Amino acid sequence: MILQPVKRRPLSRYLKDFKHMATHCAHCRKILDRVTLTRAGVLVNKAGIARLDTQIDEAGWLAEKPLWAALCRFCGDLYSKEQDNFFDIIGFKTYLLEQTEMSHGTIREYVVRLRRLGNHLREHYRPPQDAPEGFCLATLSEWLPKTSSNNYLIALRKYDQFQQREQRCRL
Repeated sequence: MILQPVKRRPLSRYLKDFKHMATHCAHCRKILDRVTLTRAGVLVNKAGIARLDTQIDEAGWLAEKPLWAALCRFCGDLYSKEQDNFFDIIGFKTYLLEQTEMSHGTIREYVVRLRRLGNHLREHYRPPQDAPEGFCLATLSEWLPKTSSNNYLIALRKYDQFQQREQRCRL
């Protein structure tokens, strides 16, 4: 009996196949048109994938595969950026996806507005010494940027709904 050698391929080849087989985002379940890959929650770009030339067999790929996720561009962008300390952006996005009937484009707008506002507040907002921890629509509204403040207020109101729901769920 002759043993056949185990077929080995570069990990990048397995990933290319994995990327082409993915049909929905691992986080938001949106149909994928462009794919972003992450390994254990860390974004891996095209150049990084090309450098993954370690030869592995099918058993090695089966062990490695659960560490990888295919994300849409929006989720890849969202999960790869540092989260600000004003808003729970990922929780808010999950709430909008699971608890509302909004389109992905509308959800993206809300999340982008809130992220921009978080960046603005991180640079300009100085909470009073006796301010309670966390988000408060009334205290933040005076710190909104002068341009597009109505857009930010709309996003803040929706975020306030998310926060209220989170508090109810904790009780």
